[in-house]
Amino acid sequence: MSFGPPPSPFTQSQRAAEERRSRRVRVWACAALALVAVVCVGGWFLIAGSPDGGDSGASDKAAAVQQAPDDIRETVEKRPRGTAGHLVASVQDRIKPNQDQETPGTWATDKVLVKGNNDALEAVDIDSGDEAWRHDLTGSICAWTKHVTVDGRTAVAFKDKEKDGACNQLALFDLDSGKKLWQVVIPWKESALGNFPNVAMTKGVVSSAWARGSAGYDMKSGKRLWERKGVANCREGGFAGGKSLLLRLDCTTSDYEPTTKIVKIDPRSGKEKWRYDVAESVGLVFIVSSEPPVLAVAAGEDDVSDLISLDERGKYRATVRLDGGHYKVDCAGDIIYSAVDDCSDIAVGGDQVFITSGEDVDGSNHQTNRIVSFDLATGNPVVKFEAGPDQMIHPVRMSGDQLLAYRNGTDNYAPFSLVSLDPRTGKEKVFFYFTVLDEAMSLTYTKFSDVIVENGRIFFGSNMVRGEAIKGKPVPEWLAFGVGSAG
Repeated sequence: MSFGPPPSPFTQSQRAAEERRSRRVRVWACAALALVAVVCVGGWFLIAGSPDGGDSGASDKAAAVQQAPDDIRETVEKRPRGTAGHLVASVQDRIKPNQDQETPGTWATDKVLVKGNNDALEAVDIDSGDEAWRHDLTGSICAWTKHVTVDGRTAVAFKDKEKDGACNQLALFDLDSGKKLWQVVIPWKESALGNFPNVAMTKGVVSSAWARGSAGYDMKSGKRLWERKGVANCREGGFAGGKSLLLRLDCTTSDYEPTTKIVKIDPRSGKEKWRYDVAESVGLVFIVSSEPPVLAVAAGEDDVSDLISLDERGKYRATVRLDGGHYKVDCAGDIIYSAVDDCSDIAVGGDQVFITSGEDVDGSNHQTNRIVSFDLATGNPVVKFEAGPDQMIHPVRMSGDQLLAYRNGTDNYAPFSLVSLDPRTGKEKVFFYFTVLDEAMSLTYTKFSDVIVENGRIFFGSNMVRGEAIKGKPVPEWLAFGVGSAG
């Protein structure tokens, strides 16, 4: 395992090393984005990529929410002083040529970047770029959560080599130190070849669901708080955590037709608070947000076709139709095992859901798109942010009442950038611009990778890498990297 250089721009020594490996380094020119006026048309705000939205001197309006140490963190980001970005950390590994290796899970704090790598957790220190810690597991990681507590803890499940590879080991880790805080055996009795459990976290509780049941564990001690047994004609598809805990039940009717139910669970007692029955015509269901409840569903299609919002009592509110692919939401449950809440290019906040449009193509290297928000109460469009010519824009997450997003160029010249977008005013503020080496470019594809913004930095992490070689020798493959402001 190797780790990237200390925090500095892509240096001449790094470029020289890449040239010795005969790998081309792509450097994109940083061009200033043109300021375009905000136009109001038909109830839409049309925003075309103003670096500071015409309000460079205004203070950030997002306010931090007071949280307890065991809450799921909802950090509010502050813009750095400078807009030049640089590499702050990377995790790399040499993998056997032509071999696929799973690298599940990417997390970051203000101190470390942590990457799951097959049967280990590995961390790099953001300040020095050196290895911070490594924790070897008894088997490969088989389930994890993207959520992290305010004080920097997260949970993963991994296989037990002593039990024929059963995915039954659940542990909580401190990300800054790498210390394993507790480990329990979950009562998972499925075949080792399928139906892995999933992992979710809410305030003070770590939960796991598997086909025939589920359980919740106290976050401080690891003590089991409750256990649910399987429901007749249903399998427990998985939990979605965060502010609340929602469970997806995958069931069959008396006529053996598949159907789905969404259940809100009290995380401390395991008791049901409400249940929502998804229409029988719907095939796949993913939980985009637990609070407010937002579902991504595939109605008669393999891809997500609609978004459904519910109220705090689990009652139907509205539907957002994706218009046959005109809008795009990717949910990869087959890649993320039994995860039911892993969807890319989507964020929920301020009673709106933010998604991307499909690509607009003008020639082989001229693609663009936009972020569009919809009102969760009505399903109607509210605001639109244009990526700009030869650029693609992707929502990452909310930061208070602001939306964090990143752009990438499609013409080999426009740089990447991390930005915040104000849904109320339509204004945009640039955090920083940055470039990406060819070797790490695949990590920036949101459909297949993790994208995290934390402590003013953006991080990218793969979920699987394939080994390559030069002259028969494995070369370092990028598993994760982070970028921060050089100012």
